[in-house]
Amino acid sequence: VLQVSQQLCGINAVFYYSNMFFEGVIDNPLVGTTVVGAVNVAATYVALLLMDSCGRRTLIMWSSGIMFLSCIIIVLSLLEYFGFVNVYVIFFEIGMGPIPWLIVAEMFDAKYVATAMSVSSQVNWFCNFLIGLAFPYMNKYLGAYSFAPFAAVLAGTFVYAAIWLPETQGTTPQELQAALIKKNASVVYHNLNVEANHNPIDLEWRLAMDEIKREEEEAMKGGTYDYGFQPVGG
Repeated sequence: VLQVSQQLCGINAVFYYSNMFFEGVIDNPLVGTTVVGAVNVAATYVALLLMDSCGRRTLIMWSSGIMFLSCIIIVLSLLEYFGFVNVYVIFFEIGMGPIPWLIVAEMFDAKYVATAMSVSSQVNWFCNFLIGLAFPYMNKYLGAYSFAPFAAVLAGTFVYAAIWLPETQGTTPQELQAALIKKNASVVYHNLNVEANHNPIDLEWRLAMDEIKREEEEAMKGGTYDYGFQPVGG
């Protein structure tokens, strides 16, 4: 979810097409593009200072929340494009930028991290490709409202972080798993006890086998069971 949100929030629309944004707003659009790049680098250092002192979830919420407000301001006032694009980039770099990559390593055991990172990277770059391909058309047909879809993604990201995203700072994968199990202890899923120390796949398989066995026994009692061969006539 975070990797998808990182790209669909529109950050690479800003980086890829920044010259387009600044045309008619400042005399030299390349200056605007250069400033955005410099702000991006500076904000990355701020993120390094904040990530160990603030929770991952907290930074995601601040990042998505302020970026959402920046999108709204951009949509409402193109005259403020330059200033609020920089605010947007700053808050991307303190949360939405680095944390989706960091949080993967904190949520999985070491033996699963490589696989998890591989999958999340593929999702991230696929969404990156979609934004790079689609934004010129969004800008053409939506005009000043081209950032409205990004605002919707950021609002959804904020809600996701506030309600479902666990805090991973200072926890081990085992502690995180135990916390998630406790949080969802009241959830009934195919009559499984989520607090039990079992593999859910094994339990699903066992339940399925028990159901098949019950159906076969009932068929045997009713004389309708198919044994797979025809009885030999006398």
